[in-house]
Amino acid sequence: MIKKVIAGFLTFGFAFNVWADVNVESIRYEDSAVVGQTTLQLNGAGLRKKVFFKVYAAGLYVPQKAQTAQGVLEQNGAARVRLGLLRDVSAKSFVSALEEGLQDNTDEATRKEIAPELSKLINAMNKIGDVKEGDLVDFDFSGKTTSVLVNGKLVADNIGGKKLFDSVLRIWLGENAIDDKLKKSMLGL
Repeated sequence: MIKKVIAGFLTFGFAFNVWADVNVESIRYEDSAVVGQTTLQLNGAGLRKKVFFKVYAAGLYVPQKAQTAQGVLEQNGAARVRLGLLRDVSAKSFVSALEEGLQDNTDEATRKEIAPELSKLINAMNKIGDVKEGDLVDFDFSGKTTSVLVNGKLVADNIGGKKLFDSVLRIWLGENAIDDKLKKSMLGL
């Protein structure tokens, strides 16, 4: 009898952890987030390191969990990538990393097609300016348009459509993702 009770508690404990919030360094990712009218699930979260510096934590929220980049990209509807800064980053460095990630993971034809939207995104990133340790930067897709928020405050809305958002997602989930360990973490692997 005691073994069954202990087994029950252990099973409940493991099940609880599957849906529990996740902490990456000092950044907390809740098990769900709301974008527009849609409640999303935390797909995974991890740490971005450059050389040996901890730069940011990143979490991916989607309608349905998926363990492949293709599975994430094929989903329709709302989504969110939340970056939690673990150090101060200049606007110039932030924009440079964005452009480099897009260059490495988006083909030239797509970059040309989304060029006006990409320009709006870069303007939004420049508008944010330098980000500080502890800041939360959200790249949200409502199901129709992309927006950027910092610490819950809207910086730019109606930046672009799904093609732009998917291109941004590929920075972390693409073939040449910015960080392979982070990619696996965001995919819940």
